[in-house]
Amino acid sequence: MKNMTKRVLPVLFTLLILFSCERKAAEPELTPLKVSGIDGEALWDRITAESDYRDYGEWPAHDGLRPGQSPHGVWHRVYGNRTLLEALPAADVTAPEGSIIVKDNFDNNKTLQSITVMAKVKGYDPNNRDWFWAMFDPDGTVLAEGSPGGCISCHEGMRRNDFVIINPLDEGL
Repeated sequence: MKNMTKRVLPVLFTLLILFSCERKAAEPELTPLKVSGIDGEALWDRITAESDYRDYGEWPAHDGLRPGQSPHGVWHRVYGNRTLLEALPAADVTAPEGSIIVKDNFDNNKTLQSITVMAKVKGYDPNNRDWFWAMFDPDGTVLAEGSPGGCISCHEGMRRNDFVIINPLDEGL
């Protein structure tokens, strides 16, 4: 009996650990959002109901809570959907249609203050690389949507990187 206990207990302990660990859900494959139906509410639905953006991958080499700056908060965490992350590195330095970048924006106390999103929607705004921009309260209230001048003017400096500030799209990850 003593030998059996020595063999069974480690197995049971390992199984307990495996089943008690939170498993991250797989991000579903979704068709890209269309220009005919894009607005803040549709984008919020995409990142919270159709998929949970917290199941997206964190931005490579920029994972976890990182120092940020206005308007993205003192701290931020950046997620990219499968469409974008699987396309990286992008030799043409262009995010594919259907790409979504979500940034959780936190205050000094690391309390979520807002969620900002860039969604690549074919035909939405060709002059600005077809990005649809939105900012939400943590409860999903739309604070800004569309092509806000503040978003575009800040990201304009990275036009050569498809308006993405965080990392070059064509670099290895």
